[in-house]
Amino acid sequence: MYCGTRRRMFRCWAAAAASTLVLALPAVAPAADWPTRPVTLVVPQGAGSGSDVVARLLAQHMGTALGQPVVVDNRTGGGGIIAHQAVARAQPDGYTLLLSSTAQLLVVPAMNAAARYQLDDFAAVAPVLRAPFAILVANTPAAPRTLAELVAQLRSQPAAYASAGTGTMTHLGSEIFLRRAGLQATHVPYKGSGAALTDLMGGQVLFATDSLTAALTHVRSGKLRVLAVTGGQREASLPDVPTLAEAGYPGEPIAVIGGIFAPKGLPPALGDKLAAAVDAALRNSEVVQRFAAMETGMLRGGNDAFLAQLRQEAPLWQALVRQLALKAD
Repeated sequence: MYCGTRRRMFRCWAAAAASTLVLALPAVAPAADWPTRPVTLVVPQGAGSGSDVVARLLAQHMGTALGQPVVVDNRTGGGGIIAHQAVARAQPDGYTLLLSSTAQLLVVPAMNAAARYQLDDFAAVAPVLRAPFAILVANTPAAPRTLAELVAQLRSQPAAYASAGTGTMTHLGSEIFLRRAGLQATHVPYKGSGAALTDLMGGQVLFATDSLTAALTHVRSGKLRVLAVTGGQREASLPDVPTLAEAGYPGEPIAVIGGIFAPKGLPPALGDKLAAAVDAALRNSEVVQRFAAMETGMLRGGNDAFLAQLRQEAPLWQALVRQLALKAD
């Protein structure tokens, strides 16, 4: 390019710099044309887990709404760290999403310095679920039949409780109950709810706090007994089981809340399109029925309220991590 005079040289330099800057900017397809290829939904848990079941349900119907497949990618390891770091580093172009919840977003970073991510490293796409827990014992003649009986037994003799692992919500949920009741018990962590509930049914531990998604099959088969639920109201499938508050131990409901996230910097137009796809999936009759069967509540509403709730709960969970001196193995 011939520029001639100094003034023209300056104009040429400015035009060349502007062209270079435009070429350097990442190309994001207009929302009207997006998506043009499959979208990936990363799940921090393995295939067959409760999160995986929810993700695959949503992915199927989100794909229909978006006109492109939504592919579930199970990235296990590090208590969710691997999945969260991968999504946090991804381009904020709407093609990489994350299904996450209270434990991975709030608890894991508080107990593991290697996490190197925080809630604010992600853009909320849409809230999805709220899942309370159940306080469980084996369904045997010797096991407590009510929460009052469980408390009395814990006061009278040493006992142990099972969890799906140190720092999981099943662990912290039991600790909240014990603190409300002024009790102590020995924590026995397992690698997942399956192993924990198997030993609970076998009598190796006295009780466990776990999701109804994990426990309901054993409850219906008569192998486990539910003494209380930790949400703000009774569960439809267990109308005779009281809440913790009704049983005499009031406090904030204990539940996991979760949703779909994207890397920070997601363009608002793409976020709106993704949120509409999630909403369409949650309104689908099959999804509604499956959520109900898993005793998992749908969390509706905007992202502002969703993030506000997570930020409100964060200090409570993080304080409990400090009180228990929890560190990642």
